[in-house]
Amino acid sequence: MDLNALKGVVERTRDGQLGLPEVVAMGVGGMVSGGIYAALGVAMQQAGNAVALSYLIAGIITLLTAYSYLKLTFHFEEHAGAFTFVEHVVDSPTIAAYTGWVLVVGYVGVMAMYAFAFGAYALTAARAVVGIELPRVLRPVVSVGIVGLFVGLNLSGVRETGLFEDVAVYLKIVILLSLAALGIAFFRGDPTAVDFFDEGYLSPITGFAIIFVSYEGFQLLIYEYEEIRNVERTLPIGMYLAILIAIAIYVAVSFMATLQLRPEQLVAHEETALAAAVSNIPLLGTAGFALVILSAMKSTSSGINATLFGASRLAHEIATEGAIPRLFSFRNREGIPVYSLVLMGGLTAAFAALGTLKQITEFGSVAFLLADAVTNFVNLRLADETGSNRLFPALGLVGTTAAIPIVLYHLYRTDVEILFGIAGIFLTLFLFEALYIERSPFEPDVDDER
Repeated sequence: MDLNALKGVVERTRDGQLGLPEVVAMGVGGMVSGGIYAALGVAMQQAGNAVALSYLIAGIITLLTAYSYLKLTFHFEEHAGAFTFVEHVVDSPTIAAYTGWVLVVGYVGVMAMYAFAFGAYALTAARAVVGIELPRVLRPVVSVGIVGLFVGLNLSGVRETGLFEDVAVYLKIVILLSLAALGIAFFRGDPTAVDFFDEGYLSPITGFAIIFVSYEGFQLLIYEYEEIRNVERTLPIGMYLAILIAIAIYVAVSFMATLQLRPEQLVAHEETALAAAVSNIPLLGTAGFALVILSAMKSTSSGINATLFGASRLAHEIATEGAIPRLFSFRNREGIPVYSLVLMGGLTAAFAALGTLKQITEFGSVAFLLADAVTNFVNLRLADETGSNRLFPALGLVGTTAAIPIVLYHLYRTDVEILFGIAGIFLTLFLFEALYIERSPFEPDVDDER
């Protein structure tokens, strides 16, 4: 047997050979890693039984935004996402650089959400699977530990990629959709009798804005632009298909959870809501509970690893352009962006240790609503150059822009401390960026052909 050939199949080195199955797996894995395991409880508390509608609305707006990402990526033939798009159309170094800072910190929030969920599920696994009751104070320790592990693995050049990871994603799709089907089929009651708008008619609108971060993983495919075979055909098909699969999973699983979870159970198991819902399915019970816990730990840890890999290289790209300190553009002899990895890993560990799941989820949603609103705006502005149908970026812009004040008003009414915390983070970023730009001028690469 050729061991080098086997290693190539398992590790799948990035040599431009990513086909459609790999692109779909990467997209679904990036989105569903934390969105259903981590954010479901937060979404259900806000939207109640209409949570499935929240995920559907967020998914439709994500499809519209993906259209803008694809059009702009192919137009500029670059892969730094929203930062690149803004850099090409604005003369202001402040706006371009601030977009880059928001993107970097947004991904930190996403990884913190995954790490938080991993820690919560790990403690639950210790109790339910092993029979050891660990104190809740260990949750931040476990979260920090898993981030540190993947920073170390990335620094050493080891990635969780290849055939095994792709198979794990497709297996996760089958498991989650099967759990949803079983939970709906074995519901002891009439699903049509459920009070769908138990939290009010506007609750799914607020809910979609809060959990918008659940779909952010599709953007990671943009950063693999140069490594996808037949990219102009494979990337659009793969991205749209991945988003549609994620929508199907989110809607089906969240609807099942509303049937299986009573309000008091949701409060008691907010951080592990999916596992609690599955445990109520008669056919599965404890076995289903354990299956979801182990799947959640695998998915959230893979989400940390994949996001850390892509986002650290995004930070390297932005630093290379001069929008953030050039220290973070350093790569070692193996091509690993060492300082970007350490920076993002350190910030992620701090967020995961100090924040609550609601704080982290809502911060991530605001960050990516901003980034996606900017992307839709740029594509609408350049519709003639990109060959875009203006309706799609216009609808995407309306959806993402309207969601931002909805989140902020919701926080003002329900948790003003989180609102101040999020505002403080974005204000701090602006101050850091303003001071850095003043000391180290950055000239955006404005497209002269406009």
